[in-house]
Amino acid sequence: MKTTLFNAIIILFVFTSKTIAQDTTVTSGIFLTAKDFQHNKLIQEVDCENDKAKFKTNKFFSKSSFDVLYKGKSITYKKKNIYAYRNCDNKVWRFYNDKEYQILEISGLYIYSARKIVMDGGIIEEEPLYYFSSTSNGDIKKLTLANLKLTFPTNQVYQNMLDSEFMNDTKIYRYDVIHKMYKVNYLLVQSKK
Repeated sequence: MKTTLFNAIIILFVFTSKTIAQDTTVTSGIFLTAKDFQHNKLIQEVDCENDKAKFKTNKFFSKSSFDVLYKGKSITYKKKNIYAYRNCDNKVWRFYNDKEYQILEISGLYIYSARKIVMDGGIIEEEPLYYFSSTSNGDIKKLTLANLKLTFPTNQVYQNMLDSEFMNDTKIYRYDVIHKMYKVNYLLVQSKK
């Protein structure tokens, strides 16, 4: 009996380990639509660890289209015709009005960042700017108190929570390490309870 139980535990452990390993495979590729993103359905998908023909972009952030090298073939995509791109670092950029926004969080609000180059005494630094949309394919707006209130005009509880938490837009992009989400999303979730 002990041997059978031991063998069953070993088989269960091996099966669980394989299942977990399969779920952690990082792939790169393109999401054609917001629905594809929600269902994690990539086209031109490449296994970043095992595929010899890596999915590479060329001049990704500099124009309204970009080229990818996929299995030896160069393919051009217009940003206006696709929803997002995921790289091998598991970072996803959504394309909106020919610009790219990195998706940081999808809990409640979609939170994005974009890079802004600033001069600081002759040194060029990248300073992130924060944006949001209320749905996966909603308009992307700058993350400000005014824009959040305009997006949720009937949620007075959320508006009151925002007012009590933030005096201005300075720290509105704050990440809540306790709840493991952006504070504006945490407040939105709490306002709906």
